Amino acid sequence: MPRMVRSSLIPLLIVLMSSGCSTISGLWHDDASASTGEKTVQQPAGKAIALQWETDLDQRKPASPPGFSLPAVITTAAGERIVAGSQDSRLRVYDADGSELMRIALDAPVESGALQLANGDIVVGDVGGNLYGVDLKQGVIKWRYTLSSALIGQPVVLGNDFVIQTSNNQIYRFTADGKKVWSFSGLLGGLAMHLSPSPVVYKDRIYAALSNGDVVAMNAADGGFLWKRQTVLSNDAAVLSELKVPVASPTIIPASQSGGSEDMLAVPVFQGKLIFISLQDGSTLRTRDISSKASPLLIGSTLFVADAHGAVSALDAANGATLWKQQISDGELTGPVLVGSLLWFADDHGRVYRMEQDGRVAGRIALDGRIDRTPVATGNGGVLVRNNLGILYMLR
Repeated sequence: MPRMVRSSLIPLLIVLMSSGCSTISGLWHDDASASTGEKTVQQPAGKAIALQWETDLDQRKPASPPGFSLPAVITTAAGERIVAGSQDSRLRVYDADGSELMRIALDAPVESGALQLANGDIVVGDVGGNLYGVDLKQGVIKWRYTLSSALIGQPVVLGNDFVIQTSNNQIYRFTADGKKVWSFSGLLGGLAMHLSPSPVVYKDRIYAALSNGDVVAMNAADGGFLWKRQTVLSNDAAVLSELKVPVASPTIIPASQSGGSEDMLAVPVFQGKLIFISLQDGSTLRTRDISSKASPLLIGSTLFVADAHGAVSALDAANGATLWKQQISDGELTGPVLVGSLLWFADDHGRVYRMEQDGRVAGRIALDGRIDRTPVATGNGGVLVRNNLGILYMLR
């Protein structure tokens, strides 16, 4: 289960449930199959996924909290590099074979993803509310900025700049040298999952799903507010089983790609619904009773969704109808990521799956711990997954 935090605090609170415990199951079901004509795909045995290498990312001490940082694949003149933050407050750099090349000391543990900017620098945040610009050529921190709260999600590129979303529902735009262009403050929520959405950028606008359930749209140039839509009836939950919250980034669905009547935003709500929102005014166009903690993936006119009950659904992106549904796990799935023509998923039991786009399982592997972040594709056809125990795996 993703750890729970008070979104208004900079320090992250302790895990409320053990890392081996599954999130509430059986509370939220996809009951729309009867009206959408879905078909269930038969699941073949599949081929084994190969483990290329693994490394102890966190250098964990006994009783250390679980970690959720997301590895990033970057390009350099010397070839592909893997950058990942860790619980021991260091940013680590590996080559494609898993050999550690560099460690850069930060002020606090890292739970965010990293982003490579156009100038080659790396942006990453820590749980103490520090944002860093790192020069990997020199192995030094070029600049830092103190945020109002922790960065847990992923920085997102915006031209030569970038935008971030903090755990207390603030959106920032920064230049590549760490200067703030603007900030937007959303309303605070109550309890929030440790996993956090990131903004999405589309046609000079920024869209963000906040931990209080709001989805907001703003101008990318100046941060000007455009519209807001509440995705949950109530976010004032006292216990985990009552909490409905977006924990993954929304997915843009252009009408030119889906064949629909207008551009949409697909917003996954964990222990809630998948909500399709109009980009024009934020109105709700349709919903599906699918609980998900991962971003849907749009390929052509098909939207692939991994749910919190272990099933993968292929939806018609124009109208949300189910094309097929495949049960591949008894745990909470995350993903997919596209590698070549195959979809990759992982679950909270440490299992990784790859799948054909018609729903046939094409391979699987069982790893240690649990996996709560979507796998990351490398440029050479590999897939990176990071478990809660601090182990980074390269698969193929």
